[in-house]
Amino acid sequence: MELGGHTMIKNKMNTKLKKGIFSAVAVVVLIAAVIAVNIFVTSKNYTVDVTANKIYSLSKQTKKILKGLDKEVTIYVIDKESSVNSSYAQVWKEYKKNSTKVKFVYKDPDLYPNFTKKYTDSSEEVANDSMIIKCGKKYRYVSANDYVSYSYGSDYSYSADSLQLESLTTEAINYVVSDSTPVIYTLSGHSEQSFDTSVTSSFEGDNYSVKTLNLLTEQRVPDDCSILLINGAQKDITKDELKMIKKYMKNGGKMYVFLDAKVENLTNLYSLLKSYNVEPQKGVVVETDASKYTQYPIYLLPTIESSDATSAQYNSNIYILAPSAKGLKDITEKNAKKNSSASDYTVTSLLSTSDGAYSKVNTDSATLNKEKNDISGPFNISVAVSDSTGGRMIVTGCTNMLLPDIDQAVSGANTDFVLNGVNYLAEQKSKISIRAKSLKTENAVVPAFNQKATLIMTVFVIPLVILAIGIGIVIKRRKL
Repeated sequence: MELGGHTMIKNKMNTKLKKGIFSAVAVVVLIAAVIAVNIFVTSKNYTVDVTANKIYSLSKQTKKILKGLDKEVTIYVIDKESSVNSSYAQVWKEYKKNSTKVKFVYKDPDLYPNFTKKYTDSSEEVANDSMIIKCGKKYRYVSANDYVSYSYGSDYSYSADSLQLESLTTEAINYVVSDSTPVIYTLSGHSEQSFDTSVTSSFEGDNYSVKTLNLLTEQRVPDDCSILLINGAQKDITKDELKMIKKYMKNGGKMYVFLDAKVENLTNLYSLLKSYNVEPQKGVVVETDASKYTQYPIYLLPTIESSDATSAQYNSNIYILAPSAKGLKDITEKNAKKNSSASDYTVTSLLSTSDGAYSKVNTDSATLNKEKNDISGPFNISVAVSDSTGGRMIVTGCTNMLLPDIDQAVSGANTDFVLNGVNYLAEQKSKISIRAKSLKTENAVVPAFNQKATLIMTVFVIPLVILAIGIGIVIKRRKL
């Protein structure tokens, strides 16, 4: 019996020993695996951005630009490397990871107090973490004061709105590696609407120079005009101006035209558009499909059509907001019956309404319901036209889409749409607008149909389902 007892104890001890050895080996293997993974991740410089708006990640557009670099770009950061803002450093780290052509050099202002003088205005105080981005002899100074944009709330509070570091850095890289700067001329002299400064800054950030043009004084479209832009003219162009613009377009010119839905009597301008197979319709477009508008039937959420100009936004689950828009119709077939040259112009829809949309001709009418003189849709809200000579034109029937509050409602998607159109006109395929990273919760644009469906579900359907389940349980218990 004693021998058997000793054997059992010995077996138990052996079992415990084996389990202990197994556990120890498992722990060692686990630690080794963790170390190996850590070494691998560190060697690959791999990080995961878990922020809601991916503020530390680079957009696909920036990565594409970085991979296409064929010139060395040096980014001088005015600070000690150990003192740089950690958030900025994390974003810049992604630039180094995605291109061997980008080099960062840190300049301690205490050690190099005069370094920035040849790159900045001598009267300007250079903030720490500011950048000087240089390629060859071309450079751009970017102040750290512009990295974060701020806004006032309804309660007059001042808070951080968005991180613009990626957009500013990529735009500066685009600028310094470009051999030339395209010029956008905005037409004046017809009470045109002015752009918000943020829009002009977006153009300039995409490496465009913006100038004003008065054809009555200049008597011609300048030779360096890359794009002629007309923004919501309230008065018609003259016949002489029409001739000058036609001459410019016949030589492969590019135009971007925004139309104000409230303005109708633009005979000469509309004749130019009609010659390009685009006919503006009278009135303001009213949408009947609740999934194609928000809040009001004239606050359109048009369909983004597939095209070269919309490739970055097509099928991307975003909305373009176009309030109080003018409808446009493709009249290629109509013009072809009168003029065989109509086929020289190809019209491509960029934004469109549903088939049930109509244009409210009497904009002073007390009702949005369709009336006798209203025009049946569907309509285009924006179109691109190309011709056989290389000329290009975009016509958009909405001047309100770039107003700050409208653009912010769709988190900058309207600005992206316009900038991508500008880049299409200028044949700058690699230059795609980089949106600032929001530091706030983004606005949700909800189509009217979804609003109604949500209301019905939460107020009626769900409570009724819960009530029915409760009644069923009570009846079942009474039967038991």
